[in-house]
Amino acid sequence: MVSNLSHPAALYTLRKITRISALVILLLVVVGFFMPTDYRVERSVVIQASRDAIYRDILQGDRLPSWMFIQGGKVADFEGALKEGDSVALVYDETAEQGLLTIVESSSSVIRFDVRPKPAVDLVRNQIELRDSGSETMVVWTIEGSLNTGLLSPYLAMFANDIAGSNFERSLQSLKEQVELQN
Repeated sequence: MVSNLSHPAALYTLRKITRISALVILLLVVVGFFMPTDYRVERSVVIQASRDAIYRDILQGDRLPSWMFIQGGKVADFEGALKEGDSVALVYDETAEQGLLTIVESSSSVIRFDVRPKPAVDLVRNQIELRDSGSETMVVWTIEGSLNTGLLSPYLAMFANDIAGSNFERSLQSLKEQVELQN
């Protein structure tokens, strides 16, 4: 049997925990106002192939969908190779919404493309740089941007490197395997 004397102590403890939790949440919100919402993610891989061989392969309709990893979706199949101004849909398994990948600039050393993952999501600017050094090429993939998701933006920006970085690593490893298998 519980005595009546223990209830005030339990209520005091609960009140104390509630107040501490409220202070921690308030502190996180205030700190978030002073944190940056900008992010930069960069990953690279060395591929045993020439820059030209990688460039010929990287934007091909039968190749791009197989190496570029899209969480919960994929790059839609298309014919030919993407050029400046071309776009291709990003299709997702669980929704009818589609994203869009648009080539902004394309040369044998730099490919810039914008990705709008879904219609209501901010545009993400991407750059893939191909640094040739003879028989091998370093492929460097970079994104930079700013998040506009309210109070969570600074915290998401803080973890963007880990979140997006693993997707880049997966994509670059697939590109490496695909190109080196061809050569």
